[in-house]
Amino acid sequence: MKEENQVTEVKNEEVAKVETQTTQKDEGKAEVDMISKDEAQRMVDKALAKNLPPKEEMKEFKDWKESKKTDAEKQTERERELETTRNELSSVKQENLALKKGVNSDDLDYVVFKVSKLDGEFEDNLEEFLKENPKFTSVSEATTKNDGTATQKIANNKEDGVMAILKSKHPNLYE
Repeated sequence: MKEENQVTEVKNEEVAKVETQTTQKDEGKAEVDMISKDEAQRMVDKALAKNLPPKEEMKEFKDWKESKKTDAEKQTERERELETTRNELSSVKQENLALKKGVNSDDLDYVVFKVSKLDGEFEDNLEEFLKENPKFTSVSEATTKNDGTATQKIANNKEDGVMAILKSKHPNLYE
């Protein structure tokens, strides 16, 4: 039993020596040379400058490449641009219509997205959606004038910071 304790003690001493040695080795490796961002950028710019042709040659190459396109490729490109423009126009019209219907500007993107995914006409779907979800509009209630036309009262009649300051400094202007 005594021999086992002696063997265990010897092994523990050896492990302690090994741990000390590895720690010392790791500490020596901890020093790393760092370069600045400017120096790194200069190195990258220098490497890129070696591989790129001058601007004139790049322009000539792009012109040559454009001239080699077939009429079908040019037509396809024009159709793609036209489709993109139509989509943007449609999106702007939908947003404009939603704003006219009283949708809060904070909720505009969400409402337009949800309504555009519905089947049918956008305007009809928008009216139905806003009836079911009045929380997205700034119109709280509609009142009628004597002639029977409807006017709308704005629920979110919050004053922004600038107006509040102006009213507090010049109350006579805002009576």
